[in-house]
Amino acid sequence: MKKEKPARKPEGGQADIQPKEEPLWKTHRDGDEYARCAADPFYYVERYVHIECPEAQTLLQPFRLWPAQRPALEAMATRRRVMVLKARQLGMTWLALAEASRLLLCRPGRTVVCISRAENEARELVRRLGVIFGAMPRLIQPERQAPEGWEGPVFRQNRMDLTIRFADGPPSVCRAFATSPGAARGFTADLILLDEWAFQPGDREVWASLLPLVNRPGGGRVIGLSTIRRGSLFERLYKDPDCGFEKLFLPWTADPGRDAAWYKATQAALGEDRTCQEYPASAEEALSIRGGSYFPEVRRASHHREHPPEGPLRRVAALDYGLDMLSVHWIALDERGNAWVYREYDAPDQTIGAAAAGILSRSGAEPVEQYLAPPDLWARSQESGRGRADLFWEAGLPLVKASNAYADGCAAMKEWLAPGPNGPALTIDKRACPRLWECLQQVQKDEADPNVYAKTPHDLTHDLDSLRYFCVSWQPPARPLRPALPDWEPDLWEDYENADEAGRAYLYRKYGGPPAE
Repeated sequence: MKKEKPARKPEGGQADIQPKEEPLWKTHRDGDEYARCAADPFYYVERYVHIECPEAQTLLQPFRLWPAQRPALEAMATRRRVMVLKARQLGMTWLALAEASRLLLCRPGRTVVCISRAENEARELVRRLGVIFGAMPRLIQPERQAPEGWEGPVFRQNRMDLTIRFADGPPSVCRAFATSPGAARGFTADLILLDEWAFQPGDREVWASLLPLVNRPGGGRVIGLSTIRRGSLFERLYKDPDCGFEKLFLPWTADPGRDAAWYKATQAALGEDRTCQEYPASAEEALSIRGGSYFPEVRRASHHREHPPEGPLRRVAALDYGLDMLSVHWIALDERGNAWVYREYDAPDQTIGAAAAGILSRSGAEPVEQYLAPPDLWARSQESGRGRADLFWEAGLPLVKASNAYADGCAAMKEWLAPGPNGPALTIDKRACPRLWECLQQVQKDEADPNVYAKTPHDLTHDLDSLRYFCVSWQPPARPLRPALPDWEPDLWEDYENADEAGRAYLYRKYGGPPAE
């Protein structure tokens, strides 16, 4: 009688689950069970998937879906792009990996790409995927430890990838990457899993490089999971109704084991603000978290103003210019020194001539006294010996050099926006300046220096920098502003005296306005 070989431990240390039934490749040679798993994600997860539960007596437990997890699994299995905003520790990463494992096992030749913040976190996703496969011996076996005579699929797990090989079909592969702009470039993926998406550095650049992997007509899926982080791409997409993602929210109550007493104890340990951030009860609560915001004082009730201040007004504009983005804001000031931002202009890829024309056309006949701009526009090119400010001048837009002191500018913005007993000194027409308002709402404190706002994501800083140049540089004068040029020549005075309102506004813009008499 042939002596049986002792059972060997599957890869990943999962030795507590042993085959108790015949392997499916023996009992279902026609592939009925694999086909059923491919067609029914709920059947697959609840019959075959095991996950790690540190609080249980036995680490490895069958994945029994909570009611709140079921619509999430359905969306992951049936929608091309899914975003899940969630409270902490609700098993969403395990759920997404379960869906990824179903795709890899039941559809030969598939590719899954997993993206996480750092290499150790990306490696953890592969490890968990190995745990899932290591706990379903009727469906799949570790390549090096498959029982004698095994003819079904096998898997091999490395640090950053896992491969499934089939007897008759191309292999399926999962590859994990740490976040970087070049992550997975050159691959074609059937599914991308973005874990803790909101916290991935350079998320906008990463997404721009990842989207082509799945951006095929009728093919390719994306699952993005995260708790909230204000100012992130994840937040922007989640709030955008036209971004193409199916959006789900799972509150802290999604775990049936959590109750009011648990939440109260968590508040006592973390504090109210941090508990709301980590364990929100609604999407609205998650999206209103302000703990890391640099401008938490900016509120619609106090800072939104639809009409200009009363009385005579002076007008200035401030701009931030680069080929990546031109951002301009027009500010009206009353006699008491209150400021009102009433117009914005944002446009990428603008030459200096086009930028100047766009700004002047939006100013129209308004007597804008100064156009404040950062000092780098006065830096002279080594080739021509001229600065970009000279080119703006030639295009009809004289600029006034503003301060670029970053910390001082951030402090000045806080002073202008401070609510105060009589309200803030600076208000904004939210309807006319939606981009500036959004940037003020989303930008976070710099993690290394909470006294300044973060310089990333960069697309949030253009409008803020434009406003910063005004806040740090404008000093309400006691008398009319001196012109940007020396005293006017007599012929300019004659032209000014004889011009109509539009002509005077043109001379005012081009030559800095008539000097005080």
